[in-house]
Amino acid sequence: MTAAMVNIIALIFIAAMLGAVMLIAWRSFGRPRHALVWAIAFAVATGEWATNLLMRLYAPDNALLYAAIAGLACLSNALIAIGFLRRVRPEASMLPLLAAAAAAAVLIALATFAIPHRAARDAIWLSFGGAMLAIGASTVARSLKAASTPERATALMLVLFAAIDFGTAAVAFAQGPAGDEAGLALFRTALVLLYPLAFIGVGIFAVFLVAADLAETMRQLATVDLLTGIYNRRGFEDSADRALRNAQRQRQPLSVVVADIDNFKVINDRFGHPAGDAALRHFAARLERLVRRGDLIGRIGGEEFALLLVNTRAQDAIEVVERIRRDIAAMPVDGPGRVKMTASFGVTGLRPGDTSLAALLARADRALYRSKTEGRDRVTSAEDMKELA
Repeated sequence: MTAAMVNIIALIFIAAMLGAVMLIAWRSFGRPRHALVWAIAFAVATGEWATNLLMRLYAPDNALLYAAIAGLACLSNALIAIGFLRRVRPEASMLPLLAAAAAAAVLIALATFAIPHRAARDAIWLSFGGAMLAIGASTVARSLKAASTPERATALMLVLFAAIDFGTAAVAFAQGPAGDEAGLALFRTALVLLYPLAFIGVGIFAVFLVAADLAETMRQLATVDLLTGIYNRRGFEDSADRALRNAQRQRQPLSVVVADIDNFKVINDRFGHPAGDAALRHFAARLERLVRRGDLIGRIGGEEFALLLVNTRAQDAIEVVERIRRDIAAMPVDGPGRVKMTASFGVTGLRPGDTSLAALLARADRALYRSKTEGRDRVTSAEDMKELA
């Protein structure tokens, strides 16, 4: 058994395992469409390598089988690119890239049967694979500034693997129309050494990206309030701690606000829990609409929310919160009954002696308590309360 056949047998098992891993990921992690597409891509690749093995065992250099193998390689590479595309845009159409794969397969058939040209036949499917990996790289790192570290690493490796495909295609084209002996030997050597490396690498980094996406999803589940879509207490405190340290380093002002929906139990008792949930979502949505990008919002209790306003002094924060308070009172909750509600707020600013977020939250919470005891639907600043100074 030759080294090439050993490689092919190993690639059959690797492709099958990658397909199985992607299928498990699809079924276990919310059925992401790109994972299913990648599972199909590696299943097609398994068929490609199995057909290659059969050709080498029973029909060496059979033109029909070789054309079929090259066509399957084009289809597998197109599906891999579609997977990267669907990871970013789940509703993206598969047709353009599948049509491109079909066109490449037609060109391979022409170079195999109608106008025999061995170099063109080999170069077409390798170049097509390189083009699909380049598309995948551009999709993964659509914005290098916004891309995560796993995305940047994957994009970099896809570019490298695309270069391998294009380089091997150049070696293939050097064979000439009939495939001269020296050129053919060089091409087969390059193919055995480089193409499996690129194929396995793409599979590994696709799995790596799925794992990174899962880790990010789990992180979001741990830090995001599922009902409102804003930070939960843990997420807010983690992000607010970082913002607080940054404000202290930069010697910038910062304000913390604690808010509480007035008489929330009455809303639940009178209109039912669905109305209460709608009120919480409405409140969070109004907060998001009325604060700046970069400010932090979190649901830190049942009907209690917190804001962190970056680069904002306490007196300026009061103006912002007054605008929020008026908006909440004026905008009824959508749904049956058009529930009206109000909210109370406590505000404090960062002081020289503050060493932790907990100190600001406690001070803002005491200011909130004053708002509640003085009639609700109002804003109280801790800075105006002598006993909190």
